[in-house]
Amino acid sequence: MPATEKVTKERIIRAVLESAFAKSVGGTSLADISERLGIKKASLYNHYESRDAMIDDTVAYCGDTLRKMRFIPADMAATAQKYPAETVLKGIANRWFKLHEKEPLLQVFVFLESEKYFSNQAAAIAAEMREALIKQGELALKSLSDAQKIRPLDDAGVWQYAVLFVGALHDLLDSYLTDKKVSIRSNPETGSDTLFAAPADEPDFAEIDGIIDHFCALLKH
Repeated sequence: MPATEKVTKERIIRAVLESAFAKSVGGTSLADISERLGIKKASLYNHYESRDAMIDDTVAYCGDTLRKMRFIPADMAATAQKYPAETVLKGIANRWFKLHEKEPLLQVFVFLESEKYFSNQAAAIAAEMREALIKQGELALKSLSDAQKIRPLDDAGVWQYAVLFVGALHDLLDSYLTDKKVSIRSNPETGSDTLFAAPADEPDFAEIDGIIDHFCALLKH
């Protein structure tokens, strides 16, 4: 970061996220954070009393960021009326991946997924976000059911299929990011900034679309 650019708590948090993405949360030191900011390590104590306090604030920042995320269309009912179920759900999956390819959501996802095993705060946020995504999935499937694009589903059925859909998207995204991280570790000279630079880095939507086609077949019979 240029020396003339003011250091704020948000910039420190972004530096934590970037370093954790490249080196893991546990492998991120105060020196790593200060180096990314272009300041002396001691200067971090002007903003935080400890590394743990930085991590706690970073977890909270992840929660605030994810609470703003919506991966279904704003007018879900109209979208369900207009398009086939396959088109709607493939569009949602595409948006899910595209959102997570952008900073800071890319780093937020990786940070929270790793830290939830060590932090009660992170685990609670991860659980909260899962429930929020399932509710969005429920709204999408209920709208498709009401539009008669899939078979009629009661509330229990809507919830069960929403859990399956959100769980599948989460697992596919996790696998995709893992593959990309392995690629970066195998070619460290490319740097983490090139993770999604090339067109070849895009997810295999043909595979994802095939999964959604099978999922929709279940919803129609």
